[in-house]
Amino acid sequence: MHLMQRGFMPNYVCWTKHGESGVMLEDDEEEFHNLDYDEHPFFADATMGDAEDVEDTNALGEMLQAAEKYCDNENVRKKLERMIEDHKTLLYPDCNGGHKKLRSTLELLQWKAENGISEKAFTQLLKLIKEFLLDDNKLPETTYEAKEVVCPIGLEVQKIHACPNDCILYHGKELENLEACPGCNASRYKIRRNDSGDVEGEPLWKRVPAKNKEHAKTVRWHKEDRKEDDMLRHPANESQWRKVDRMYLQFAEDARNIRFGLSTDGMNPFSEISNSHSTWPVTLCMYNLRPWLCLKWKFIMMPLLIQGPKQLGNDIDVYLQPLVEELLELWTIGVRMWDGYK
Repeated sequence: MHLMQRGFMPNYVCWTKHGESGVMLEDDEEEFHNLDYDEHPFFADATMGDAEDVEDTNALGEMLQAAEKYCDNENVRKKLERMIEDHKTLLYPDCNGGHKKLRSTLELLQWKAENGISEKAFTQLLKLIKEFLLDDNKLPETTYEAKEVVCPIGLEVQKIHACPNDCILYHGKELENLEACPGCNASRYKIRRNDSGDVEGEPLWKRVPAKNKEHAKTVRWHKEDRKEDDMLRHPANESQWRKVDRMYLQFAEDARNIRFGLSTDGMNPFSEISNSHSTWPVTLCMYNLRPWLCLKWKFIMMPLLIQGPKQLGNDIDVYLQPLVEELLELWTIGVRMWDGYK
């Protein structure tokens, strides 16, 4: 609280989440921050935990609005609109805690997954909670309805088989129809160590925020609007960034060319002590954006989700192959895109 109220040094120039207010993100979206949490309208009479909940709720709404703006499919757009409506709908009339239908359903499903509750038991719990709540409450009655509220779109997932010994992925024209691994002769249809899947089932370039006017403008920020001095505020101020610009002059000329940061880490999604399963989300963030936007949820992509019964180790390069191929295609050939700003 001392840091939040006074800051960590006198005359510190604050950025977005350190005190800067009124940062415009989109045409009708403004992000407010204030160093004094006691006077902030979002955090009045709230604890630190409440502040984090508000930020998570706002991030969820931002992701839904961004997805709806980029969506070209009319059927999917209608489903996204329904999710946004559920995000704004109170769990029951005059809900004092401000609990919303979408957020509450999501938290209940997370609790179900963390504790390994069966669908039958979870359905019974939902019906019990629904009876306890006031009339006209919006809580789903069954597990199926709850999943429909949280995931109505049914995003396509492309699963790619892998060799049990991590030799190859059955991916590409030469390998996708093989019955056994050409390297170790292991059967394709044994229990596989890992599957790799494209989470959204669409090309990477389609997720770049170029259609929205404000987002397309901020993609150029690193070259056209960035303050250039001796201070290190952003990866664009680093010597390695300038080194890439010198090595690839044609790439550096166009401010709209995207600089990606790739990261991944393994986890056990079932919260068990034993390593009987591992999941590796692979994420890409865009360093073209302003410092306070680079790591916002709606600008982070997850092109791969690698999962299986064992840890990846040094064989992760095999599973990154589909992503690397797509990045190489973008680098060598490129894709023509509509620029919403120009």
